Amino acid sequence: MNRSGYNQASARSESPLSQNTQEEQNLQHEKSITLKELAEFLEVTDEAITPEDGSCCSVKSDQQKITRSIRGSVSKKFPNPPAELNKDLQIHLQNVQETIYSELLKLRPVLESMGQFKCLVDCYHRRTFDHLNDLLQDVRLSSVKNSFVLMKWVLHSYLSQDLLCHPDLQEMDLLKKVDLLLFTDWVAKAKDKLLENVQTEIRQSLEKILQNERNQRGFDREEDCVQLYVDTSQCIDAMPKVAQTISSKLSDHVREVCFQELLEFLGRYNDEQTKILESEAKKDKPETKHFLKTLNTCKQLKQHVQTSGKGVSTLLFQETVGMLEDMEAFTLNLLMGIVTDTAEFHLKKNFKKENKEFSLLILAVKEYFPVKFCQNIQEAVIDEAYKHIVHIYLKHLIRRSRSKLEQSWSHDVGQTVADDAEHLHSTIKDMAPGVQQWNLMLQIIPELLEDKEINSVKMTVGKMQEECPTWSSDMELVPALLRWKGQSGRDVMEVLDALPEDKPKPRYKPWYSALSCCTGEG
Repeated sequence: MNRSGYNQASARSESPLSQNTQEEQNLQHEKSITLKELAEFLEVTDEAITPEDGSCCSVKSDQQKITRSIRGSVSKKFPNPPAELNKDLQIHLQNVQETIYSELLKLRPVLESMGQFKCLVDCYHRRTFDHLNDLLQDVRLSSVKNSFVLMKWVLHSYLSQDLLCHPDLQEMDLLKKVDLLLFTDWVAKAKDKLLENVQTEIRQSLEKILQNERNQRGFDREEDCVQLYVDTSQCIDAMPKVAQTISSKLSDHVREVCFQELLEFLGRYNDEQTKILESEAKKDKPETKHFLKTLNTCKQLKQHVQTSGKGVSTLLFQETVGMLEDMEAFTLNLLMGIVTDTAEFHLKKNFKKENKEFSLLILAVKEYFPVKFCQNIQEAVIDEAYKHIVHIYLKHLIRRSRSKLEQSWSHDVGQTVADDAEHLHSTIKDMAPGVQQWNLMLQIIPELLEDKEINSVKMTVGKMQEECPTWSSDMELVPALLRWKGQSGRDVMEVLDALPEDKPKPRYKPWYSALSCCTGEG
């Protein structure tokens, strides 16, 4: 059919009787343009409008024939997927977009004059989402990357000025001509498919990270201290960031799945590290780098979870943080157990001999941390070890009577304690310059031993309460310390009663105090 034919048809249709309905007008146009001419215009064959059984009565009306013609045109013009769909998905979607746009513009004048343009839009809309549903199920596209490409195209291109709201089509208000339920249903399916792919790929990536951790041999570089944390945090962050470019709500859903997989990963990691660290702790000379790396990993991941976990369900967030804190506490307890056992071994001998074992203890502590590794964590661990050693020293000191210590050490006990305290602090500070001075309880002991009057003793113990950072953990040893000094039970009660009530103060148990300074080693 030539262009003049369409113009004539259009002219005839522009002057209907005023009482004609829109339907009557459309039928006039349908009669003025034959089905054969419409098929030629739409570039479809007669088979496209003829029923499959060949009977005329199967087609109930001309409208059904017209609809069949339009559908045939849509089916013919709609781009087929490329052979390498996984590689060329973005190009394919662009072809779909350009085809729909060009066909709507080309066919609009005639079909609009026939009142059939809405049918064309609906056919392309349905064909598009049928195709998108097929793409969702295509195994070649079962990846997070392709899921993102599909969702981004549908959410950012299809309903935007790139297509249905294109300026050239804007006056047609196409959004009112399409079934948006097809859109919302597909988005729901696509989200589920995306989350399924996210779960699979995150799980695989985290397992690979854990396998790399298993295969690691030695910790020669500082990067070894942070590699697990860096890899894990990047893994769980990447997909939510991409999802954020599509939808903030979608990003929350993706992050939730990533955190669920992170929790599973941490369970496997904790189980494996528990066995490794327990085995290491039993060795004669444990390698502390294993503990330091685990502590650093837990600390860094916990901070990362607390920062990036916004939007994650409360229970999942709490379980993840709790698991990291539990592993961190377990690791530190094991490490402090090593330090405690070493300190107990040397200090038990130290108070029976000529104070030579204390130097051996210092050497042993230095051997545990021969080089700087996970420096911030190492300094925190050394700081904690420092507190433990001071407490154990004080505990063993009061278990050995002053008279026997004076015989063993052959010099002033108070000065020896002060010298040991200084030696310990200077050594620890060389290893970890930022440590707090935890040795003040020991440094005050010479002053306490010199006190002859009860009021002086009260002032010195008050000074301990006020100035010593270890007071809360060491104060229960103070009654025994006073008895070890030579104060009577009544003196001890008087000194403790004189301490301010607004700060923690020890309870005095006469039988316990007497036992503490006399047991076993006195």
